[in-house]
Amino acid sequence: MEWYKLLTPHLKEIAYKANTEMAWKREDALKIVSILERNAYHVFGVDVWIATNPGPTIPTPYVYDWAEGDSSSDRVAKSAAGFIAAFQWHPYDTVYSSTEPYFNIWAERADSELRNR
Repeated sequence: MEWYKLLTPHLKEIAYKANTEMAWKREDALKIVSILERNAYHVFGVDVWIATNPGPTIPTPYVYDWAEGDSSSDRVAKSAAGFIAAFQWHPYDTVYSSTEPYFNIWAERADSELRNR
C-alpha cells in the first residue's frame, strides 16, 4: 500500500505482518491514523486481528471492524481513531477477551478517485 511509505522504519518494524498487510497494537495504530490524516490520507476502515502464525486470526463469532458510514450498532465510532481508542472485546467473548488486539488500517489519499465516487 502506498501509504506505508509514510511510516517510520520503527513503525514498520513493530508491525504484525501478514503478506503485504500490517497491523499494530492500539497506541501505534493511533499514531498511524494521525500520520495518515496529517498527510492527506483518509482512513475508511479498520479490521481487528489477532497476531498468530502463519497469518492473522480474525476473531469470530463477533464482528470486530469499523467502516466509514456503517451505521450498525456495533460500529458506533464516528472515526477510525475513535474506534481504535475505544475498542473493547464483546462482553460475552471469552475466547479473545484476554488477547491483545491488532488494528489493520485501510486508507487512501483524500483526493483519490475511489474517494470521489
